[in-house]
This record gives sequence, C-alpha cells and structure tokens, in this order.
Amino acid sequence: MIQSILTETRARVEAYLRTMGYKDSCIVRYNHTWNHLADFMKASGEELYSREVGDAFLDAWHDGKDYKQLTHRQQERVRHIDVLSDMTEIGEVRRSHVMPKEITYPGILGEPFTLFIRDQSQLKAASSLQRYKERIYNLYAYLADSGKTLADFTVRDATAFLEILDKAKGPVDRDNIVITTRVFLRSMCEKGLLSDNREQLWMEVFRLKRVNSRKLPSVYTKDEVEAVIAAIDRTHPQGKRDYAMVLLAARYGLRISDIIGLRFCNLDWEDNRISLVQQKTGKRVTLPLSEEVGSAIIEYIRHGRPQIDLPYVFLKAHAPYGELKATGLASNLGDWMRAAGIDSTGRKHGPHALRHSLATNLLGVNQPIPVISEILGHSTTESTTVYTRVSMDMLRRCALDVPFVKSSFYDDLYG
Repeated sequence: MIQSILTETRARVEAYLRTMGYKDSCIVRYNHTWNHLADFMKASGEELYSREVGDAFLDAWHDGKDYKQLTHRQQERVRHIDVLSDMTEIGEVRRSHVMPKEITYPGILGEPFTLFIRDQSQLKAASSLQRYKERIYNLYAYLADSGKTLADFTVRDATAFLEILDKAKGPVDRDNIVITTRVFLRSMCEKGLLSDNREQLWMEVFRLKRVNSRKLPSVYTKDEVEAVIAAIDRTHPQGKRDYAMVLLAARYGLRISDIIGLRFCNLDWEDNRISLVQQKTGKRVTLPLSEEVGSAIIEYIRHGRPQIDLPYVFLKAHAPYGELKATGLASNLGDWMRAAGIDSTGRKHGPHALRHSLATNLLGVNQPIPVISEILGHSTTESTTVYTRVSMDMLRRCALDVPFVKSSFYDDLYG
C-alpha cells in the first residue's frame, strides 16, 4: 500500500517537473530522496504519507538540524519532500517550491513583472538579467499562491513573504532576493501599481539582515605587479599563455571572463586595437593594442597555442585541449606570485586583483574617476568609487602618531 500511494503521488510530481522543464538528471535526484522516504516509512510502519511523515523523515536524515545549518544538497532534499507534501495536501505543487527553467510570469499578475524585466534588459547583461528573473519570481510565486495581485500586496503580506524567505533561503540568497525585490518595488511605486506607493515604506520593510558594506578590493603595488609579470616563465607554452593573459589583466584591467572569452575576431591587428563586448556588462570596449601585449599574444599563438581550430585565443595547455575555465589562471597566478616573492597573505591573488590594482594605481597618479571607469568598462562611475576607499586606507597607514605634548606647554597660551 505504501508503495502504491507513493508511486502515484511521485508520478504526478514528476510529470509536473517535466512540464517545468526539469532535466532527467535533476528528476533522478528527486527520486533518490523519495526512495529513501519509502524505506523510512516501511521501517517506521507508516501506511499513509503526510507532511508530518515527511518532516519526521527529514529530521531523522538531517539529525534534527535547522534548515539554515544544512548544506546545499540537504536543502535540496527538503524541497524534494516539500513538493511531495504539496501534491498530497492540495493536489498541486506550489510555485514557490519549484523554479521553472524558462522563467515567465503568466497572467495579469505577471504583466508588471514582465515589463520590469523588459526595462532591465536595456541595463543588464544576460547573466545579471537571469538572476533578476529568478529573484523576482519568488515574489510572483508568493502572490500567485496567495491569489493576490500587486494592488492587493500589503505590509502584512510582505512580512509573510519575508518569513518564507527566512525559512527557505540561506542568508546570502535571502538578501540577494531582497535587494532585487527592492529594485522591483521601487519601480512599481513609480508606476503607482502597489496598494501603497510610498517607496520609503517598502524600503523599510524589505531590509537586509547582513550589513551591506562592500569589502575593500585586494590590490598590489605597481612594483609588485611588475615583479609578478617578470617572474612568469615563458620558456614553455603555458608560461607564454599565462604571460599574455596576465598582461591583459594588468595593463587593461580586463575581467577573467573577457580574457578567456577573447576571440581572434576581437583582435584588430591592422589598427592595433582590441575590441570586445564585456560579458558582465554587455558594454563594448575598445583598447589600444600595445606592442608589449601584442607581442605576447603573437608569441603565444605562434609558439605556445595548440593547433586546434577553435575561435578562442587562449586554450588549455594540456590535452584534451579546449576552452579555458576561470579557475585555471587564478591558480597559476598564485604560483607566479610566490615565484616573485610576493606575500599575498590577507589578499586575493586571482586575476581580478590585477584589475583592482590597475584602478587603484591609476587613482594614485591622480587619474580622474571617469577616465578609470572608462578604462575598466564600468557601467557607471559608482562602481569605480570603491577604489577611493582603498586609497584612504593607504593614507591612514602613512599617518604619523600625534607627538606627546606636556600640559604645561599651554599654560601661557592666553597669558
């Protein structure tokens, strides 16, 4: 009896997941959890499944740990049980438990969400836009499950929504959803689509749990950067490749995603320039191809790059040859720093640190922030101003102690 009831419910949930675009590999993980549930019910003598049975199973499997103490994999199992409980209790799966792979916001409820994403598509790169879609879907799912529209959304509803996030999401994911939801609600206030269109009200309700202070970027002095570049061993193919990639990060401040994604079509040898669309921002940048950087790229192509017909300039140094991953250069750069005798304790040592270092060193020679912003390809100068905090810290390190002055020094000051 246990098997027949579970089999029927599982089949209905599985059919629903497939309509939501879930892959076979993902559904296998769901079934793995449900198989363990069936074993638990058999051992416990439970004839009928209920949410209480599912909770007892999870408590036993996770040793009674709180949701926030669980690993990502364990939290995934909780979702596997939740969708089964939904199907048992209400005959369907609540949207808040399952994120569709192709995110849309159907119905009248979804129209403001769709328009918001359309507006953001003019400002955000594809990867950022996808995160926006996923995050505001949580609010859409809550409203759909509650049978409400944005015009019905009240502070009490917002509090209930945040309580769901507190339970279902880790601190970082929860706050990221809140940050994007704030942007969405600000837009809705401007359009007058909420029950109360006072922006400050919603900003107070949707507050972050963690202190939203940006960490200072890790930076290296100009001499340290030059020492790292000089330490790269260019007698072998990987060294030739790393040398060219490090120069692109150190001289132009290119992000690692743009370096490993660099294609031959981005190199204009005739006019000596590099032109590409940044993967993060979608902004096109055109940079002069200096003799130093151009020579390094040519040296790698001629004497270091595998003879593979791929559009990418930089490839893996060992078979099977192919497209690079971001982690490869980060690991190698750490080795070159150690070879140069650079102490990176307390500082990150990936290629992004070279980008930060370029910005900070440019600021140190009084380059204007708009110029630095243009070099780095920032969408706005706000992203660049974080480096002013680094310079202030450098100034504080240079500050001298106030000398001791005897109190008698001031006795005749007004005499």
